[in-house]
Amino acid sequence: MSVNLHLSLKVSNYQPDRIESIKQAIHAVFSNQDINSYMSPIRVSEEGENYTLSSQTDPEMPVIISSAYRWLPEISQQLQNAVEEANGRPCIVEFDGVDADEDEDEEEVDDDE
Repeated sequence: MSVNLHLSLKVSNYQPDRIESIKQAIHAVFSNQDINSYMSPIRVSEEGENYTLSSQTDPEMPVIISSAYRWLPEISQQLQNAVEEANGRPCIVEFDGVDADEDEDEEEVDDDE
């Protein structure tokens, strides 16, 4: 079964001098999964000594994913492995998929009230 998903990635607790290697690792996984064109450019944000990399799909254009219940944990693990290898040590990698159709259903209920 296919699901329309809003995808998001957040990477934190990484070595700042490894940013380019990490970005390349992320793009390699995204390309391998054919979602690179759906994801936004990877953004770098900094709060003091805390750095975060992030990317997401367009909120108006969810991605159709077949067998999402299997795909999401698999790509999450692939991203974790690739980013940690590029970083040279463990870091926090969060990859989420939110059902876009559930968001629409909630909005319709709110509109009816």
